[in-house]
Amino acid sequence: MKDFTRRDFIKITAGGVGAAGLAMNVPGFAAVTEQKLKLPQTIAETGRRLREGSLTSEALTKAYLAGIKQLEPQLKMFITLTEEMALSTARAMDAELKAGKDRGPLHGIPVVYKDLYDTAGVRTTVGSEFFKDRVPKEDATVVRKLKAAGVVMLGKTDMNEFAAGVSGTNKYFGDTHNPWDLDRSPGGSSSGTGVAIASGVCLAGTGTDTGGSIRVPASWLNIVGIRPSYGRVSLKGVYPRAYSLDAAGPLARNIEDLAIMLNAMAGYDPADPHSLKVPDEDFAAGLSGGVRGLRLGIIENYTFRDVDPDVADAVTGALGRFATLGAEIKTVKIGLFGGPLEYGNLFNIILYEFNQALGDLYRAEPRRKELFGPIVQDNIARGMGISKETYQKAITERPRQVAQIRAVFREVDALITPTMPTTAPLLAGATNDYDRGRQFTLPVSFTGFPAVSVPCGFSPKGMPIGLQIVGNDLQDALLLQIAAALQNATPWHTRTPKVYIGD
Repeated sequence: MKDFTRRDFIKITAGGVGAAGLAMNVPGFAAVTEQKLKLPQTIAETGRRLREGSLTSEALTKAYLAGIKQLEPQLKMFITLTEEMALSTARAMDAELKAGKDRGPLHGIPVVYKDLYDTAGVRTTVGSEFFKDRVPKEDATVVRKLKAAGVVMLGKTDMNEFAAGVSGTNKYFGDTHNPWDLDRSPGGSSSGTGVAIASGVCLAGTGTDTGGSIRVPASWLNIVGIRPSYGRVSLKGVYPRAYSLDAAGPLARNIEDLAIMLNAMAGYDPADPHSLKVPDEDFAAGLSGGVRGLRLGIIENYTFRDVDPDVADAVTGALGRFATLGAEIKTVKIGLFGGPLEYGNLFNIILYEFNQALGDLYRAEPRRKELFGPIVQDNIARGMGISKETYQKAITERPRQVAQIRAVFREVDALITPTMPTTAPLLAGATNDYDRGRQFTLPVSFTGFPAVSVPCGFSPKGMPIGLQIVGNDLQDALLLQIAAALQNATPWHTRTPKVYIGD
């Protein structure tokens, strides 16, 4: 099968498409007429072309659907492809623009949803055979907000079952593959969303992040992702992994698009008990602010501890670039990171809360346990072995520990680490290849602080490397500003993988 490359144009047809369903089960386009469409590279470019009339949402949606069908056999990105719905929505968005109704930057933009966001009338499997026929009656709050912003849903993306793990593997729906190297992990659990963006079949999508499930695929796929401040984005209608650590957020190809998505997703939701009642903010407003005068912190005995040399070199290069842009690079101490808050200890919180969320359902139907994959079964078994006292001790100590860490922001404006200490391991890699990767992501999840992953280089083998930028509570906009400064001063985000559809 021939892959699309950056130099190709997408051939699309003016004909209809089949009914919604799995991408592999949908018939091809009818050959009626052909035209060539140069795909836009950003949401802003798409918006300009939609409004000037040189592009329609319907044409763009058809091109992306064709690309999905071309690449799906190799990448396994989707669980459900919503073709008919996507085209109907796209036509409606085109009609609105023509009539003078403009919903804003996301009007007519095709996106994808991780398959644990409830979508009314469209199955939401949470990546599990157990829920393969589950069809919600209501949209998740984020889905409702993005619909109101005018997005077009292309489909629901593959993921680690019940968001358990960062590998991108899935027993029932199939493993998602990294388009930079098909034998390697794309990262997870937001694997399908990340790969759809990285391979060019959409501009942005939604993910969730408990111990790193947005940041890991962002790092290993050369895209961007943000774990927002805890409570910034509603989790109503998002299936839980660990309720005290879960965060919903966007992934995209660039920081500008990420900010646009976060603008639409964020906001107080009274239906979510963890939602923050804080003023709305324009996360895109300060992206050109640069880093001059900002203090960026390297954490002593942490930022470069147990990090592969290729990753360490890329992070060092990024720090040097920040310095040339006017930032001050400082070394700070956070004894809790790598000590009491070592990721292996923190994983007990995830396991305990995962068992609380899913364990009763799992145990209620013993004859159907085989419908759950091995990672889920292992997580529940381990969660059952964690005492309530052990869990309560960790939760009770948490505010004091977070306050100690927060004090470092009197010395620096943001903290810098690798997103992951390695590049993407083999999909069939050992458990340790993935567990080691949580050393930078999970401790940040524990704090509730926001964190962005942005490309910062490549290994000699051509695999992407991500930089994690961590800020104080509600400093999401500042992190995006810092990430934008690095992005705009480096070429890394412009590279595309071997398996790619684009212009």
